[in-house]
This record gives sequence, C-alpha cells and structure tokens, in this order.
Amino acid sequence: MPFQRPKRRSPQRGPQSNAARPARPGRPGSRPNQAPTRGPRHDPAGRPAGAAPAGAVRQRAFVKQPTVDMSRPLFAVQTQPGVGQLLLAEINATLQKPMLVAQRHVTQKDDMLLFHTDTNSKELFNLRTAEDLFVVAARAFNISPDQSGLKQIHAAVKNSMLVPTALRVFTLNGGRTPKMTSFRVVTRVTGKQDFARKAVGIAVADAVRDNWPGRWKLVEEEADVEMWVTLFGSEIVVAIRLSTGGMRHRIQRVVDRPAALRPAIAAAMVRLSNPQPTDVFLDAMAGTGTIIAERAAVGPFERLIAGDKSREAVKALSRNLASVGGDLAIRRLDATDLPFQPGEINKLVTNLPFGKQVNNIDELHQLYSGVCAEWARIVAPGGMIVALAAEIDVLREKINATPELRVRGTFPIAVLGQTATIVQLERRRM
Repeated sequence: MPFQRPKRRSPQRGPQSNAARPARPGRPGSRPNQAPTRGPRHDPAGRPAGAAPAGAVRQRAFVKQPTVDMSRPLFAVQTQPGVGQLLLAEINATLQKPMLVAQRHVTQKDDMLLFHTDTNSKELFNLRTAEDLFVVAARAFNISPDQSGLKQIHAAVKNSMLVPTALRVFTLNGGRTPKMTSFRVVTRVTGKQDFARKAVGIAVADAVRDNWPGRWKLVEEEADVEMWVTLFGSEIVVAIRLSTGGMRHRIQRVVDRPAALRPAIAAAMVRLSNPQPTDVFLDAMAGTGTIIAERAAVGPFERLIAGDKSREAVKALSRNLASVGGDLAIRRLDATDLPFQPGEINKLVTNLPFGKQVNNIDELHQLYSGVCAEWARIVAPGGMIVALAAEIDVLREKINATPELRVRGTFPIAVLGQTATIVQLERRRM
C-alpha cells in the first residue's frame, strides 16, 4: 500500500513550511517515501487529495512491515491443508481474546493462521487441530518478484521490530539462545519469482547474522532455533518454531499402519461431533484407533466402541488403545452390518476407505450404501455422524438416498496429497 501524504503544517507552526522544503534530487516537488503529486489538491472529479487520476499506472509500493503492537506476540499455527477453518474454530472457542491476523495456505502442504491472544503461550500447545506452533519474528509485504526482492527480504528481517518479543517467547517456552546460537532455516515459496527458493533462505540467514541480538551460526541440523520462512507471493513471514514433532504426533501408536490418519484430522472430526459426557461413541472402521484415542483425550464420555473388519487391525487397536481409561469396547465389526440396536449410538466418527483401498467402483458403491443404511438405523435421532471420504460424490449420492440423514457441513481437505472431504451429518428426528 503506498504511503499516504502527511498533512501539511501551517507556516505559523514552525520556521519553515512544507512548500519551502527542498525537493529530493530527480523528483521535483516530492518528499521521501511519497509518490509525486499528480493533480491539483482539490480535484474537480471528487477524488481524495493526492489520488492518481483515472487511468494512471499504479507504482509498486515500498516494502511495508505491518503496524502492530510489537510487545504483543504474533503467533502462527500450521495444520493439514483444508483443516485451517476448523483450527480457527478451535482457537475462537478455547483461547482468551483471540484475534485472527491472517489466514494463509501452502498448496498441498499446510494451512497457516497468524493470530494474537491473551492466553499464555504454554497453553497454545493444547490446540489439538494444530500440528505446529510458532512465534512470528518478521513479516513484511510488497516483496518484489525480481532480484531486488531478496534485498527487500534481507532488510525486512534484519530490521524487524518483532524479533525481541519473538525471542523472549521462545526462551519462555524452553528454547535456548546461548552466546553462539545455532539456527537452521526451512524455506517455502508460493507464487512466481525470478529467484530460487534457496536464495530466500540465504537472504534471511544473512539478515539474522547481521543484526539480530547475540551471535548466530547457520547449521543444517540439530539447531538451537528452527526458523520457518514462507514467501506467500509478495508477503514474507519468518517464524520461530516453538513446538516439536510431538505436537503433530501427539497420539502415540504402538502399532502403526500405512496411511494412518493424522491426529490433527482426527481431532477436527471429533470436534465436529460436538463431544458430550453422554456420548456413546463408535468408530467401526477404526484402523489404528486414532479417532477413538482422540475422543478419549478431549473429555468424558459414556462409552467408546472401536472396531474393524480386519483381524490384524483389531489386534493393533487392542495395543494402541491399551492406555485409554473408561468404558472401552474393542470388537471385530462389519460397518455394513453392525450388531447394535436401533438408536443405540449417538456419536459416530469414521474414516471411510479411500478408492485405492477398494478393489473397484462397484464395491465402493456397495460399501457406501451399506454404511449409510446402518448409520440411519443405529444412530439415535439428533445424533451426529462425521465421516472422512475421498469419493465425496459417491457418498453424497448415498446420503441423498437415505432420508434419515441430513448434511450439516462439508469441509474439503487434503490427505497425503489426495483430496478428501470431511462430512458432518445429523440423524434426522423423523
């Protein structure tokens, strides 16, 4: 955004009026950081003072850092692609005075939210739909896509006023900044630029060593500080990582299986079921038990039931859910022919097999028809159903053919690079 013309001071308020000030060389009548005047002060067309006339070419603005309270930390959280809106709902529901600053997306990699909150930073690790937590150390806009953009990035990071607060938050959360602080840079770039992704990381690293407090040494691994640098087109965000890999893998599995559900996605699905202490909660395609473990972690329940058609999966469930307390049943189940009475279940959350896990499309249609019929039968009126499906068109067809089910929301996400949809359903009160 171009800098705005400051108000002219009256000659009586100082020894020299603005009109008498010398002009910058080569730019008659203009002052530093200000576009030249393009028209009369009072435009007959009614445009604001200093506005460019219609049809004028708009010049690229100077690199601009955001105007924020530098003493207040700016946090960033990342999650799986598409889960960002559900993470935002968790932030709004659980944190004190949350204020969303920006929502960004790295295609097929992450959703990122930037926000302020009055909640203690140590409590932010409890955000279950988040996979990583950061504090922002630098942020700037209007980065040029040509080679000059690298100089702009260097200057923005070198002179960022967010650095002292970010380093303070980092140390408060157990981070180390010894006399010689080692750091590594993780760089991601979206959009088209004339420079390589690696060059962005080098510009940031040079800026850190040039002007950040203390002494800094760039390393490839085992660093004291991990900085994630993301260039979102013309916006640069440099964030210090506060979390470890334990945040994204908070559900510990004794037995793992290929394509097991990410805990953040399981957490988002469980939140959509509106957990209550009266939940009789079923996952009949439980796999490694991530959804059941997540439901057990978020609060009290009446009963949990985990099942799978595979004997191998049932054995894995028994080991992975061994530490879950309360009323938990683990059974071998066929999701299309369940041994429950009508209305016995009031919450059902499940990850449906993806197309690659089913032999052909006919089998997929048969599977989805069967599960929808059972959902309508065993879930109590008013009960919630949340399902993750890759073949959303097939599932929607079967839902539409089941009058007892009503769609309350759909949330497109990406799972291991494949598009999928979380569907939130309600069992109608007939």
